[in-house]
Amino acid sequence: MSTEKNQSQEIKIETNIIKFPNQKENIQLKEQQLQHAQLIQTICQKMDHEKFDQLPLLQDEVLLLSNHGETIEFPNHIAARLISVLATSLNRNSFMEDLLWEKKEKVISLMTKKLS
Repeated sequence: MSTEKNQSQEIKIETNIIKFPNQKENIQLKEQQLQHAQLIQTICQKMDHEKFDQLPLLQDEVLLLSNHGETIEFPNHIAARLISVLATSLNRNSFMEDLLWEKKEKVISLMTKKLS
């Protein structure tokens, strides 16, 4: 399966699915491949946009990258931007977790003081 980019760069997707002779067509597999192709296309459109860093990745897109990212070969500029966006997102989430943890500790401290 491949999705073409307007600058004639191709996104390659590797698969280990073996098709046996006289094998019935797997409709679920076709539907999944189509869904993945659509998600990959939207990721590429976002990362090819000049404001790529302001276009958030959807949960389904992140899940696809998490489960199948090693089998997808993006063009270099798309891959570099995707790394940047994912790293920023990871950093932001880590920062938010730290803030929540601090708030939780303060609440526990206040509750402990009130109970004493």
